[in-house]
Amino acid sequence: MKFHKELAFLLESEKLSQVVNERQKLSEHELHDIRRIYPNIPNDFINYLKEIGAGNIGKSQFKITNTLYDFSDIGLDEIYNIPKNIKFFGDNFSGDFAGFDVSQIKDEVIEFWHDSNQLYHTKKTFREYIREKILLE
Repeated sequence: MKFHKELAFLLESEKLSQVVNERQKLSEHELHDIRRIYPNIPNDFINYLKEIGAGNIGKSQFKITNTLYDFSDIGLDEIYNIPKNIKFFGDNFSGDFAGFDVSQIKDEVIEFWHDSNQLYHTKKTFREYIREKILLE
């Protein structure tokens, strides 16, 4: 298990705060489909979906989805002009999104900040990024 510490921390912090978050672990078939469609997706993202699952982190801190999407999938493509190679995996419930440039073999999270209408290269791997969202770092 690659995300043992993260899962243990999430479960313990949710127990202490009495937050009930349901997460959906993806099946091997679902993970294979994501990998087939997006072959450049970081392995840690796939492992996260397999071991922890899609769903909320904390009390509306961050949400990981069970698939990748772009703004046309959620009806924001007429508002924001983001390249189609940027696919998002989650958001912070405040209009900011996190994702990857799926045209590159690079494990770096890219954020879209709605207030500036800009993409921001975090220079963080998925593991580093998600550990911050979980509040492990």
